Amino acid sequence: MTLDVMDGIYARMDDDTETRKVELVDSLSQTEIQKFFSGKSVLLTGATGFMGKVFVEKIIRVCPGLKALYIVVRQKGTDTLEEKMEKYFQHIIFGRLRNSQPDFARKVVTIKGDLKNERLGMSESDRALLINELDVIVHSGATTKFDEKVSVALKINVLATRDLLDLALECKHVQAFMYVSTAYSHCYRKDIEEKFYDAPADLKIVHDMIEADTMNELGITEDAVKMLLGKWPNVYTFTKSIAEDLVRHYGERANFACGVYRPSIVSAAHSEPLRGWIGNNNGPAYVFLGTGLGLIHTSYYLNTPMDMIPVDFSINALIAATYDLPERWMKEKRPVVYNYGSSTIQPMYLDTAFEYMRDEVERVGSKHVVWYPFQCFCSHKLSFYICHILFHLIPALLADLALLATGRKPRCLSLFWFGTKHLDKIFYFTNGDWRIHVPETMKVNDRLGPEDRKLFQFDMRGFDWATFIGWYVRGTRIYMMKESMDNVPQMRLRFRRLKLLHYGVFIGLGLLLAYHAYRLLSAAMIF
Repeated sequence: MTLDVMDGIYARMDDDTETRKVELVDSLSQTEIQKFFSGKSVLLTGATGFMGKVFVEKIIRVCPGLKALYIVVRQKGTDTLEEKMEKYFQHIIFGRLRNSQPDFARKVVTIKGDLKNERLGMSESDRALLINELDVIVHSGATTKFDEKVSVALKINVLATRDLLDLALECKHVQAFMYVSTAYSHCYRKDIEEKFYDAPADLKIVHDMIEADTMNELGITEDAVKMLLGKWPNVYTFTKSIAEDLVRHYGERANFACGVYRPSIVSAAHSEPLRGWIGNNNGPAYVFLGTGLGLIHTSYYLNTPMDMIPVDFSINALIAATYDLPERWMKEKRPVVYNYGSSTIQPMYLDTAFEYMRDEVERVGSKHVVWYPFQCFCSHKLSFYICHILFHLIPALLADLALLATGRKPRCLSLFWFGTKHLDKIFYFTNGDWRIHVPETMKVNDRLGPEDRKLFQFDMRGFDWATFIGWYVRGTRIYMMKESMDNVPQMRLRFRRLKLLHYGVFIGLGLLLAYHAYRLLSAAMIF
């Protein structure tokens, strides 16, 4: 397929006229999911985060009958809560919503709170309002730092979940409580089923850990943390597993449906609210960026599937699962789990993803590309570390010498050592070989009507990874590097020159090595 043809396809994808027409028709007849949320008040935590923004945009835009969306927002800095929310609604991802519903913000009710504080840091008047109004609670707020201070992670991820469940028990009309966890909450297992697993600690141990961590200014020692975490690799997965268990225990006695939603690694948007939009720099974003810019050239990789899902698919699955939850609860009378991932239904492999990514980088280029992207995948750690020295350490040293020679501050070696320090974590999640099983979530998709499957697309079966990674590369260029697409022709030419330079250098090095090998062989034959 020629570049001109591909450009035409991208142009048609960027034209959302047809999409707007579909939405206009759909608004005349409510789908089942739209009917479920019609007239309801929903509470969302984590609204200012990556997934939270997409949830807010989607549910308001596609569920016009929604009565109100309550969001818990922490006030920090000098901005008032009103000023903070005004900036929030000016975010680029709300552009489409602003065009179709200029007054959409009136449906959003801001509740001042802080998940780190007791009783969620809410005022009694706000709490009373929620008790009287709420129909659905979606708890997505969390600290996702792997190395978060233990007491902070436990307060935000565990105690706040308990407090929200207590609030739900007081509410007069709540029908569903959905907790957004992670598919890796029990990542010591290789097969993650849609069921609850035993937690590593109860609330008494949680309180003891918080007390021990706060008594010492430096917190619990690293060795003590490792001992407490046991088979959990970090404090994030440890706390999420405990929170899941709270949902299970509360759900066994609640008179409303309780569920856990476990997404795998959430990446760029497939199509909504903006194709290729990247709202955070976690997960694979930095790997894609560094590889695409020609900075990362080797990986320790055991050819295991990587589980990645687009953020809009993940939010669509969350909304659909929340819709399904009360009906499933009526049948099963117990708390339930919905997994969402790609590894068991449409797996992607790192080496294949790199090929798709390199093809797209060649198509669009970038002024920030420093070398032609190539990648050596190593299945043995020794060979990886040799390549790590050749392709990362030596270039970083040379780059810092060049920076020093031009009077600039060296920084490449520090980045090299930072990355090297965290290689064990990268190895763990790159080669985890997890299988995220999703039968219940796929049943939800299969039960939806055709209009709901169109509005809330999340079926990864048959997913086109090549096209998606192309959008991902463009999203990285636009949203992470803030580089316009206007300079693509010039950047393609620049990329071709880097490619010629790359092959020229390697051919030159190959000839040099061959020459010296010939000299050594000739000398050996003389003797």
